[in-house]
Order: sequence, then structure tokens, then C-alpha cells
Amino acid sequence: MKSVICSVTAGSVLLAAGIFTFNALADNEKDVETLSFDVAQTSIMYKQNNVQEAKGQEKFSRGDTAIIDGAIYSAGTLKTGKVTNDPKNRAIGTYTWRGTYTKDFFEFERAAAHQLGAAKVIAFATEMFSLPNDDGTTILTDGVWPNAYFTVRRVVLGGTGQFRNAVGEVTEENLGENETGFCNLRVTFRVTKAVGPSGRD
Repeated sequence: MKSVICSVTAGSVLLAAGIFTFNALADNEKDVETLSFDVAQTSIMYKQNNVQEAKGQEKFSRGDTAIIDGAIYSAGTLKTGKVTNDPKNRAIGTYTWRGTYTKDFFEFERAAAHQLGAAKVIAFATEMFSLPNDDGTTILTDGVWPNAYFTVRRVVLGGTGQFRNAVGEVTEENLGENETGFCNLRVTFRVTKAVGPSGRD
């Protein structure tokens, strides 16, 4: 499946170093932590379940479900547009996308070609960011997912490890297509630490 979904960018020097900490739940902006990453989706392990089985894996339709893997990089690693760079040796984490397409592949092609009127949203999806690699630290996000060269806001559902109490919002920008034909993304998290009514997390 070519040129389907693009990658994510995130500046995770703090995460990789394992020194990210949350403030207590706050009533103002000073208690919100911000972190950014880049993500590159890959076609290597792509799997798609089709509403129309005979259609194959090359294009998607509304209602098709899929799972996509990828790699996470420090913010600014990936560029906007169609790129051929392959920064695999600089990955700081792994990425998994699981979702349902809300538009047909035709709408992706329109957005990739920068056509006016192309749909802003192409899927409804859950994303898992594992940072750093394989240590049990994850962040989970959910919501609408951006078509090529669009930006959307998504919800941070929570996480594990040092992100076990994380709540907030993530801004996700679809940067364009990478060498595998899938998307590159820039993701910026704005999170705080959730606490219960008693003030305890």
C-alpha cells in the first residue's frame, strides 16, 4: 500500500534520558508539560482488513481497518513534503497505529496533491508511542487522524511507566510521505498529571 499514512515527529530528549516528570494537576498553563516528536510510518508490517475483500492492500476505502508500525525520532528529524531520508539508526522509540478509515483513498490522493477542498480527516485511530524502546514506557492517543498536510488535535488517553498519570492533548501534523510511501508526522504533546478528587494520583 503506497502513500497511505504519514509519520510523527517528537522531541524526546527528556524522555530518552528518563528525566521527564509531571507537575500536579493544575488550573493554569504553567503546570502543563510540552514535548514533541517526529514519527515515520512504515509499510513493512502494514496490514489492512477491507470492506471489499477483492480490492487488495494498495488502496483503502471508508470502513477499512488497518494497523501500521513506525519509528519515533527527536523533533525536527523529518522534513515536510515527500522525502527520501531514512534515519532509522536515530530512532528513539517505536510507534503503532490502529484505526478505521473514514474517507476513501481518493481523498488522500487529493490532499497529497494539495488540492483545495480535500478532507482534513482521513481516519479515526488509536496511536501508541513507546519511549524509549522496549522499557514499558508508553503514551496512548485517540481521535481523528489527519490527512496529508493537515493538522488535528487528539486526546491523550494516558500511558504507562513515567506516563501512567498523563492526560492532555496532542497536536498532530501530517508532514508528507516518506520513502515507503507512508506518512511522516510531527506530534506535540501538552500533558499534565491527573489526580483524583482527593488530590492523590
